Amino acid sequence: MRNPIFSFSTQAFPQRSRFEAWRDEVSALFDINISKSAALAFNYRLATCYIGDLLMGCGTWEGQGAPVQYEVKRSRQMIRSDHLDHYYICLGISHSIHGTAGRAHLATESSDIYVLDLARELESVIVAGDTIILTIPRDVLSARLGHKDLHGHVVRGALGGLLADHMRALKRQISNLGIDEVPHVYQATLAMVAAALAPGASTLQSAEPHIDQSLLNRARHLIEQQLTSPDLSAASLAHQLGLSRARLYRLFAHESGVAGYIQSRRLIRANEQLQSETGNRQRISSLAFQLGFKSDAHFSRVFKARFGYSPSEARDRAVDQPQGEIKAGDMHTGFSLKKILDQINSN
Repeated sequence: MRNPIFSFSTQAFPQRSRFEAWRDEVSALFDINISKSAALAFNYRLATCYIGDLLMGCGTWEGQGAPVQYEVKRSRQMIRSDHLDHYYICLGISHSIHGTAGRAHLATESSDIYVLDLARELESVIVAGDTIILTIPRDVLSARLGHKDLHGHVVRGALGGLLADHMRALKRQISNLGIDEVPHVYQATLAMVAAALAPGASTLQSAEPHIDQSLLNRARHLIEQQLTSPDLSAASLAHQLGLSRARLYRLFAHESGVAGYIQSRRLIRANEQLQSETGNRQRISSLAFQLGFKSDAHFSRVFKARFGYSPSEARDRAVDQPQGEIKAGDMHTGFSLKKILDQINSN
């Protein structure tokens, strides 16, 4: 059974009403204001799910033209009335924020991660864009970090990059996450957050297996991007990741080694291309060369060993291509951020 996803989109509202619909939902967290012209361009989609005690949200900007700016505020009066006692950890994929968090200056660029303490004041301007957000109860995070001032903290450096990788991986898998997997993902996420926000011996030791997994995911992503590069090798990957080759080899110890994994991914790519709509127009020798194989004979031999049929036979097969990350059938409409936050606040 899959973990339920809750969705909200302003697309269903008339253009002139979209921002107001969004403001009604976001008012559970922030007071927000926008110019009339910017409001007409506003269009946003949000998917959320619970991962244990934390709430994950994936926001997607769907407006026309350049993303708009809007003001966000948490006043003393709002804080006293809503009693939210959570950390709000935001990866701004294409979103940024500038202003003040309490007494601290807050300024981020796209791809930065920043932290807000929802029990503290905020007055800033946001440039709308895609985001991944983790909302975590204070006591849950304080149990790992102690009582730290994180309001307005911007997470950068290698550990920030690894946390961003982990958050992106969560987004990719949000529609596949089974309820029985949630406790493990929850613990892994808390360990990664703790290591990135307060790197120390205990938090790093707790996060070590999850850091290794993030490094492995990053290496896999680089391999996928460079399958047609003749320079792709263990040495080039180690250099790009800033790792020793010995550390890289350990990461791939259960993947038949670095070279074995690269060859496997190249064979899978070749199989996909040969079975695509244009596969019958693809010269096998050209494809083999593009994917780094030195000869047709070697390519054909390892291809048949991998799949049980030859490259030419692959072109006779029909394969359905995978679809998008989040499937409409997995979504639960009737979204209310207010109700969701009330529930997480009462836990």
